[in-house]
Parts: sequence; C-alpha cells; structure tokens
Amino acid sequence: MKSSTLRAGLALACALSLSACGGGSGDLYLTGTITGGVTVAGLVLQNNGGDDLAIPAGATTFQFANRVSTDDNFKITVKSRPPNTSDCQVINGQARANYYTVTGQVQVYCIINTHALNVAVNGLTGTGLTLVNGSDKHDVPAGATSVAMAAVYEDGPYAVKVLNQPAGQTCTVTGGDTGAGAGTVGPTDITTVVVNCAAST
Repeated sequence: MKSSTLRAGLALACALSLSACGGGSGDLYLTGTITGGVTVAGLVLQNNGGDDLAIPAGATTFQFANRVSTDDNFKITVKSRPPNTSDCQVINGQARANYYTVTGQVQVYCIINTHALNVAVNGLTGTGLTLVNGSDKHDVPAGATSVAMAAVYEDGPYAVKVLNQPAGQTCTVTGGDTGAGAGTVGPTDITTVVVNCAAST
C-alpha cells in the first residue's frame, strides 16, 4: 500500500515539475529558423539555461526536443557558436509560450567570417581580361599586377577562372589549394592564387 502510494506521489510530482523528471510533455514545440548560414558544426542553443540543442551544419530550422506548455516563459540563448562565425544572435527568443510565439517567430542569425581573395597577375599587357569567382566578376586593365576579388566566406569554396582572355594573350590560373586557383577558404586571407599571361601562339 505504501509502495503504490509512493509511486502515485512520484507521478504527481513529475506532472507538476516536468523539468525535474526529464520534461518535454508540454503542448507546444519550440521551433525557429536559422539565417546567415551555418556551414559547420558548433552552434548550440539553450532554452532557459538548459535543454541543449546542437545544430548540424547546413540546418535552416531548429526544434527543441522538449515541448513547452502554453504560457510558460521561454528564453532561447546561444551557448556556443561555430568556429567560423564572429557572432550569433537570437531574435524574438524570449516570450510566453503560445502557438504564435513558438512557431517560426524565433530567428537565429550567425555572421560568418569573411576573408580577402587577392589574385596576383603576371605579364598582362593586353586589354579584355576578365576574372570570375562564382558570381563575382572583375575586368582587369592592361598592366595590372593584382586584383582584389570580393571577400569570400570562411570554410566556403573559391575557384578563380578566366572568363575572357586579353587581346593577343592567353592567361592561366595557378595556385590555391588545387594548383588551379581553387580550394576551400581557411581562417586567413587568400594570397596564393596567381594569373600568368603570355603572348598567344
């Protein structure tokens, strides 16, 4: 009799204090979106100082495993951020739980580090050389010895290519991780890409 009474008391205690017994049986899932891009692992979110949620690389949404009850206070914070970011912030991360506040209103925004992509140019005498890296395009004047391409995201790809050859010359791209002007952006500026131009044969 005492044993059954004790079990009943424990069950009631769990019902009244979900967090103390593993939690998560509220009626609302706490969700949100991730913007700015999370390209590597390392982002960890918390709700009310606990309930850690690790965000995988490439994720654009999140959902805490433990549900919250209507009218409970929630406060989502960043416990840790990915190593390739300078900051991660939570928008609309604190409120009383209801269908509106927990469904798509919370946003996590991370700022990914960027680095310069500087290209050395050798032997350019002709006009009309155009270099590209993805959607970034630069027309290079005759006699130029370097080109500053648009900044690139850390841990992202880069691939400098010749879009248009200069008049009377042929230019080739070397260097980078691959030896052909391409690779993955590291934690520092890229200075190893080289464009070599010579007279066309």
